[in-house]
Amino acid sequence: MKKLFPLVLLQNLVNLEVIDVSFCEKMEEIIGTTDEESSSSNSITEFILPKLTTLELYKLPELKSICSAKLICNSLEDIRVRLCQKLKRMPICLPLLENGQPSPPPSLKNIYSKPKEWWETVVEWEHPNAKDVLRPFVTLYRPFVTIYISLPLMKT
Repeated sequence: MKKLFPLVLLQNLVNLEVIDVSFCEKMEEIIGTTDEESSSSNSITEFILPKLTTLELYKLPELKSICSAKLICNSLEDIRVRLCQKLKRMPICLPLLENGQPSPPPSLKNIYSKPKEWWETVVEWEHPNAKDVLRPFVTLYRPFVTIYISLPLMKT
């Protein structure tokens, strides 16, 4: 499966609370456009998911896009993107302050990212200053390190 569901279906998913996609080796796009939608002049450019609280993407090596439209998700609490190195754009629009600068969604608690290089050099957001604004929410996963400790056996 290369696409999870088509863009036209979004209008029926306003109550969607969680998008969690993991271990799909061939997934290229979460919310995909059909050839007909791509060539249409009245294609959807922006969509509101008012109840989306969690976006989790894990081990999607071929994922290139979440959605071609801009997504407004002001209830978003957690964003987790791990091992999706081909993903270059986060389509999530952040609320804008009066001065035009982005602001984190008021509900945002955490952003988890792996690898570190993806967050720092690859991914781009809708607003050029978004990464700076979101940095306090970011936790970069580190590789697991296993430590073995040898303890003497206790006599009973």
